[in-house]
Amino acid sequence: MGQLLIGTSSWTDHEPFYPPGIKPAERLRFYARYFPIVEVNSTYYRIPERRVVEGWAQRTPPGFVFDVKPPRELTSTPEQPGGEAPTPDADVAKAFAEAIAPLAEAGKLGAVTFQFPPSYRNTEEHREYLRLLPELLPGFPLSVEFRRRDWLDEEHAEETLELLREAGLSFTMVDEPQIGVGSVPPIYAVTNPRLAVIRFHGRNAETWYRFTGKTGERFNWDYTPEELEEWRPKILRAVEEAQAVHVFFNTNFGNQGPRNAMQLMDVLGIDHPPLPGEGGEAEQRRLFEDG
Repeated sequence: MGQLLIGTSSWTDHEPFYPPGIKPAERLRFYARYFPIVEVNSTYYRIPERRVVEGWAQRTPPGFVFDVKPPRELTSTPEQPGGEAPTPDADVAKAFAEAIAPLAEAGKLGAVTFQFPPSYRNTEEHREYLRLLPELLPGFPLSVEFRRRDWLDEEHAEETLELLREAGLSFTMVDEPQIGVGSVPPIYAVTNPRLAVIRFHGRNAETWYRFTGKTGERFNWDYTPEELEEWRPKILRAVEEAQAVHVFFNTNFGNQGPRNAMQLMDVLGIDHPPLPGEGGEAEQRRLFEDG
């Protein structure tokens, strides 16, 4: 049986999850008392300084895991409307690998998680780039998430999954609104037995293409137990087929992420501490200070 880890995308969001007055630098330590894993999104926008990453490793307990997004230059995201996508740069990949090395050295790096945008079409050029990812970041476990339907529609899904298998890349399964070309179906697949990744984006079809404003508004969704129950057999199957299964909630309006993550633990019968704040602000502060 593989190791199942459930957490949220980012620890810097989820404002109500934290005790009143907690300093930003204290949030990761507090978060790690409740969850064994987190997804780092900030690295998509900027390669962090090595000392910052060392701090992440130092403020978390043994066995805590970070899945880290690579810089946007490596997912060929167009930076300007009508502009050409940047050419993936080996120098950027090297700088990124050096920056996150402290996590690997501490045994806390889970995977580098590539998320390709809706503009990333299913072309031979892009397929070839996927094949080259292991050479771009050698030695790192890599996962791939698609946001464009032509990678995973009925005509192309098996071909795409086979490409990932041959390249040794983990497929990121997703739960998201099913609306238009910029969404993909909730396909189940474990393409690398080392790791399976599942990301829950919510099912807010009204805001799915609203790329302006706060991301919390775009991914505003409270999962019901019935919606999470749909994933129960898939998650249990993944635990049988992969050495590790990483599950993240990208629902980050208020404390939706932590709340949804704990609700999934309930569905799966996993014990967890109560959601912080359920005992009131005084109790929340006491929990933090006692830690």
